[in-house]
Amino acid sequence: MQHISKDTRQDTLKPTQKALLRSIPKVDTLLAHADLQDFDKAFILPLIYEYLQALRDSILKGITPSTDINTHTKKIKAKALQAQAPTMQSVINATGVVIHTNLGRSVFSQEIMEQITPLLTAYNTLEYDLHKGKRGERYIHATQILAQMFGVESALLVNNNAASVLLILNTFAKDKEVIISRGELVEIGGSFRIPEVMKCASSILREVGATNKTHLHDYENAINEKTAMIMKAHQSNFKQIGFTKDCHIKELITLAKKHNLIDYFDLGSGHCGILSLKDEPSVSEICKYKPSLLSFSGDKLFGGPQLGIILGKKELIEQLKANQLLRALRVDKFSILALIATLQAYKDKAYHKIPTLNMLSLPLEKLESRAKVLQSLITQSRISQQMQVEVLRLSSLAGGGSVPHLEFESWGVSLQSKILNAKAFEEKLRLKGLITCIQKDKILLDMRTLLPHDEEKIVMILESVLGQGND
Repeated sequence: MQHISKDTRQDTLKPTQKALLRSIPKVDTLLAHADLQDFDKAFILPLIYEYLQALRDSILKGITPSTDINTHTKKIKAKALQAQAPTMQSVINATGVVIHTNLGRSVFSQEIMEQITPLLTAYNTLEYDLHKGKRGERYIHATQILAQMFGVESALLVNNNAASVLLILNTFAKDKEVIISRGELVEIGGSFRIPEVMKCASSILREVGATNKTHLHDYENAINEKTAMIMKAHQSNFKQIGFTKDCHIKELITLAKKHNLIDYFDLGSGHCGILSLKDEPSVSEICKYKPSLLSFSGDKLFGGPQLGIILGKKELIEQLKANQLLRALRVDKFSILALIATLQAYKDKAYHKIPTLNMLSLPLEKLESRAKVLQSLITQSRISQQMQVEVLRLSSLAGGGSVPHLEFESWGVSLQSKILNAKAFEEKLRLKGLITCIQKDKILLDMRTLLPHDEEKIVMILESVLGQGND
């Protein structure tokens, strides 16, 4: 293989390119420039090297860049400031998707945060028993409330519901068979699939029935000496319609007891029955049937922090606690405290402290009123002449892989800029922290997912974006 030498490459360059390459400033010169003095050398040096390499590449491609040193340092400084900017920042969710996975799912209210902040900013009794003066158990703070709230024997917490599935299968069905309907071999976000989790837990998948129909006898016929568990996974992120049939958890609980097996219901995005959700079983409803084990997410329809909540028989919960895997899946103090505060809000019926519940139950009249207020604020702003603003009916979604078959009637505002197309408008708003949707070349703002005082912030963002003109 023939290698092209640096000299040969130089011979192929035009005189103007050679001159431009010679004009590239030295690293030391850039480091000494006033624009870059506020940055640590170890931080800024790689950015300088990266910038200079890109500069060389552009010259070799025939592009003529600026030779002004100040232009170079300003560009490097801009990259440095961008690199230093926090990647996590607050945004306004105007999409109408309440439990928006990409935007952090359930939001915490100010009341919840004020309740738990004193405990987070001080030492606390996370794993300490004041009465005995000895090490305590971190789970007990919330699990006693959960057991009482849902009428079950015991409860356990892990860091998310996928961890619940993994821990339960690994504890009770390692190298044993788990019977589950073919129609319930679900996949959720991030390519999390029930069959793959079973492999990770060293469980043996025994799928029964057809994709659209599974009968009770399908489960019973599959039971053998290797069977450890009958599992049901709720179709929380999709819905089958038409020629379909599945078995109610009550039937599976009875069947499991008959054969001395464990029944387990992965409810996914469990809710407490406060919301009126068609064809969506509540945690309380399922617990009335006394399942062996039940698990669901804390940060979806429940409206709390990210964790997996496991409810069930005390004997089984104790076995889960004894699994060494629990140490890797355990929840932190913030999640426990946030859950306790959320549970207290449920007990007190203070649902306004749980934004997810509040948003999903907002009446249409209030949403329409907020839409008209936002429209009025925009039309009274200094950029009112630069866009068309209309109030219109919209449909919101729960999101978070929850109740995909349900749409929530809503109200919103549509924006159409006179100087920007919808795609460019959406991008500029997004970069300012306003997350929207595009429909028929218009920007849509759904009132359901706006937090208090978001309207004023939206107007400020619009003025910032459209006040810049069409740059």
